[in-house]
Amino acid sequence: GNTHANEVQGAETALYTVDFLLRNYGRLPRVTEMLDRSVFYILPVVNPDGRTLWFKGPSDANYPRTVMVPVDDDRDGKVDEDGPDDLDGDGYITTMRKKVPLGQGTHKLDPKDPRLLVPVQPGELGDYLELGSEGIDNDGDGRVNEDSVGYVDPNRTWGFSWEPAYVQPGAGAYPLSIPETRSIALWALKHPNVAAVQSYHNNGQMILRGPGAKSDPIYPPQDLKAYDLIGKEGEKLLPGYRYFISWKDLYTVHGATTDHFYSLMGVLAFTNEMYNPPADFDKNGEITDQELMKFNDELTLGREFVDWHPYNHPQYGAIEIGGFKRDAGRVPEGWALEDETHRNNAFALLNAYHMPRLSIGEATVRKAGDHLWKIEVPVLNDRAIPTMTATAAQNKLHRQDVASITGGKVIASGLVDNPYLDKIEAQDHRPNRLMVPGVDGLSTRILFFLVEGDGDVTFHYDSLKGGQLAKKIALREGK
Repeated sequence: GNTHANEVQGAETALYTVDFLLRNYGRLPRVTEMLDRSVFYILPVVNPDGRTLWFKGPSDANYPRTVMVPVDDDRDGKVDEDGPDDLDGDGYITTMRKKVPLGQGTHKLDPKDPRLLVPVQPGELGDYLELGSEGIDNDGDGRVNEDSVGYVDPNRTWGFSWEPAYVQPGAGAYPLSIPETRSIALWALKHPNVAAVQSYHNNGQMILRGPGAKSDPIYPPQDLKAYDLIGKEGEKLLPGYRYFISWKDLYTVHGATTDHFYSLMGVLAFTNEMYNPPADFDKNGEITDQELMKFNDELTLGREFVDWHPYNHPQYGAIEIGGFKRDAGRVPEGWALEDETHRNNAFALLNAYHMPRLSIGEATVRKAGDHLWKIEVPVLNDRAIPTMTATAAQNKLHRQDVASITGGKVIASGLVDNPYLDKIEAQDHRPNRLMVPGVDGLSTRILFFLVEGDGDVTFHYDSLKGGQLAKKIALREGK
C-alpha cells in the first residue's frame, strides 16, 4: 500500500483490491479461483503517522514523505527546529518568490504565463529570486528551512543491499531500524507461503523490478521469465506505464522493499510508481510546468494552484507566496482516481493469478522386479511464478518442495532429467523424502521413485508457495 506518506493513492489501491475481491467472489470465476487457492495479505499503509500529517497539513508535494525521526541536520544542538512553515495559514506549504531590481535576479516571469518563473539565459537579466518552500529562519542562524523534520525512509532501510546514510540518505542507523519495516520483515519470516509482493509509490507510471543497484546480483534467467511475462503484460493493462529495472531505468536504491523480498525471501516483487498527470498536451513525452498549469486551469478549473499573494517576510521583506498545492502532479484528481486504482489493482491481481498452481499428471508405472516398481510422476505448474525461485534455490532462502510416497517402501528417488533416456539425478539419502528445487513457471517437473509394494500407493507433493497435493497411483504395469 502507501509506503511513503505523500504517495497516498497506494492505500486507496490496496483498499480497492479488498473491496474488489470481496464484491466479486462468487460472481467472477477468475476472482473466485484466486481466492479459493490463495491468501491475500494487504497492508494499506506502511507509514500511517506520516500519511495523516500529509493530509492534515501543512504539507507539500514532498513533505512529509518518510518516517519522522529527530535529526540535528545543522549540528547546532537542536533537532528539527527550522523546517518549512505555513506562513499564510492556508494549510499548504507552497513556495516563495521575490521581485528584485533588474539584474539582481536569477529568474524572470514566464512571458506566456506570469504565474511561472523561468531561469534567465546567458545574456538575459533577471528580476526575480526563487526562495524555496514557505518558511522563515526559526533558529536565527541566518538560514531558512535548513533543519527540517529528520527522517528514515521506509523504502531505504530494508535488509538486502542496505547502505548507511552517508551513501544513501534516509537509510537509518542499521537495516530495519524502524518498527514500520521491521514488523513487516518479521511477519514475512513467519509466512514463507508468500509468493508475490506488490508495493505502490508515485509517480512516473512505472512497473519496477530489481535489482535496485548495479552492484547487486543479476537475476537468474528462470526468474526473469516470470518477471518479464508479468511486467510486459502489465504495460498493456496500464497504458503509459513502462516496465523498468530500478537501477538502470530510474535510480539506484539500496535497502528497497522489492530487493528485500526477492533476494532474502525468494518472492517475486514489483513496485508500481503510480500516476502521471494527463497533461502532456503536445505529446512529446514530457510534462512541463506550462502544461501542468494548463491542466490546472482547464481540467481542475484552478483547484491545484494557489495564486501568488504578498507577504511581509521577517528576513526577505516583501515577497510573494503561491504555487502548486501538495497533490498537484502526484495524486490523481478524484474523477481519475478510480481508473488509476482499478488498473493497478488489475496488475496486482495479475500477479496473484500467476502464483504457482500445481496439478499431478498421470504417473508412468513400470515393473522392475518382484513387488518392485519404477514410478515417474509429472507435476505441472500452469502459472508463471515458480514454486521456488532460482534465487531461493541457489541461496537456500527457504526449504525446497518435498515429494513423497506412502503405502509402499521407497527404495530410491530422484529428479528426472530426461524421461526418454532414463536420465535421473538420484537423491543420495532419505529417498522417501525427495527434495525438489521447485517447479518452474509454465513447466513440468518429473519425479522418480523406486517403490517396493503392491496395490495402491499415494503420491504427496508439499510446496511452501504451491500448496499441498496428493494422488493415488496403482502399482500396475502400463499405468
